[in-house]
Amino acid sequence: MKNFITAFLSLLIFSFAGCSKQPAKPTLEFWTLQLSPTFDNYFNALVKEYETQHPEIHVRWVDVPYDAAVQKLLASIAAGNGPDVVNLSSDFLSRFYYMNAFVDFAAFTSKETLASYFPNALNVCQYEGKTIAVPWYLNTYVLIYNKKFLHDAGFTEQDVPRTFVQLASFVKTYKDRTGKFALFWNIGKDSYLPTMLESEGVPMTNADVTKANFNSLKGIALVDEWVNLYRGGYLQRESVINRGSTVVEAYQSGQVAMIFTGPVFLRRIHDNAPEIYQETGVVPSVVGAAGKQDLATMALSVLASGKHPKEAVDFALFVTNAKNQTAFSKIETTYPSVTEALKDSFFTQNDGTLETEARIVGAEELPAAFQLGSYKQHPDYVHLHDIFDEAIQNACLGRMTTKEALDNAAAKWNVILSQPLR
Repeated sequence: MKNFITAFLSLLIFSFAGCSKQPAKPTLEFWTLQLSPTFDNYFNALVKEYETQHPEIHVRWVDVPYDAAVQKLLASIAAGNGPDVVNLSSDFLSRFYYMNAFVDFAAFTSKETLASYFPNALNVCQYEGKTIAVPWYLNTYVLIYNKKFLHDAGFTEQDVPRTFVQLASFVKTYKDRTGKFALFWNIGKDSYLPTMLESEGVPMTNADVTKANFNSLKGIALVDEWVNLYRGGYLQRESVINRGSTVVEAYQSGQVAMIFTGPVFLRRIHDNAPEIYQETGVVPSVVGAAGKQDLATMALSVLASGKHPKEAVDFALFVTNAKNQTAFSKIETTYPSVTEALKDSFFTQNDGTLETEARIVGAEELPAAFQLGSYKQHPDYVHLHDIFDEAIQNACLGRMTTKEALDNAAAKWNVILSQPLR
């Protein structure tokens, strides 16, 4: 009997010990792009707040290098261990949409919630009626210029170009007067010429994205003007070979009188080149005849392979709500994708500083800006853009005429665009 009681008590102790073990919390893995360590405090607090509100959920934040993000995500999906929530530029969403990699947010949230985002930003996250991402932080462009450089060249601030036609003329006149470069603008690597064409009313493709259109007569003429500026020595050699991320360095080092980029980079100029910053002015970015302003969109998607899609969608909506987006924008000059957040005085009241002025200029442009280039919604977008860049390099370096280079690129595009997407 004694042995029986001992065994029974041991069984009870074992059973209670087993019952005391809590099941592991569901874990959501959340990837961002190159935001650590700068924003560690923000994201650690964000995750902590969400976990406090949802004690049944654990969130693991992982920051990945921007340039490695697509390949890293592809590899993780292939290995079956992808993140639950992933941050991508909207330019790369199409590739994963046609792999059926993302859930449709509409299946897990209401139309009213999706309607809280700016329509122009939400639109780039939608494919064939499905919302495969929600927009997160946004950026528009401003023209940043050096007032002293302009005055020394005999210009006033009223001469700052507002259109691409004016810009091309200014670039030439400034160099003729000073022997220096007016503008750093990537045309042959990470080329901004597609943005220029779209803003001028020349779409890169036809409406259903099955045929290239940039080699139309108007498209060739517009591109040729910039190719000739390069050949004539009015643009730096680096504008054909350097990546787009180098524009700020060219400005803050005093190499050029102006650039156009996001207001977010003013802080870098302030920190790295205070003397240049003191002479800096800001106006809305140049536009073409169609008056179109480009919109850069970072988005959050939820992987369909995840074990907790509903919870992952909820977390993505939490990250992008008005409160959290406004807080993020106040750390770094980006713009929120939720309409309610842009009403904050941070985006409307000018305190007299250059950064505030630039922020307000961008905020005013935001509702009417949109992603220029429907070809960005093609899964082979990166390859298409590389083909275009190579064509511009060939034209600028005299290997082909502008027409020959664009016709050759268009032929390659048409092969790709004619293929079924699935």
